[in-house]
Amino acid sequence: MDLIHITAKQQPVINRLHDAMERALAYAAAIRDNAQDDRQPIPAELVASFAADYDRLLSILTDAAT
Repeated sequence: MDLIHITAKQQPVINRLHDAMERALAYAAAIRDNAQDDRQPIPAELVASFAADYDRLLSILTDAAT
């Protein structure tokens, strides 16, 4: 079995990022449910803003992986 080696220094911040992403997924699901319940979509500009935030996050993590 391959195990991912994470340094002691990285472990707490990686755990916090994981927790934050889990919460973000739950919030996104709640936004979707509310939009569907209300039959009122959220603005496309808001979705684009969140997508840009996640693109930056992935870029930062990719830098950390290289």
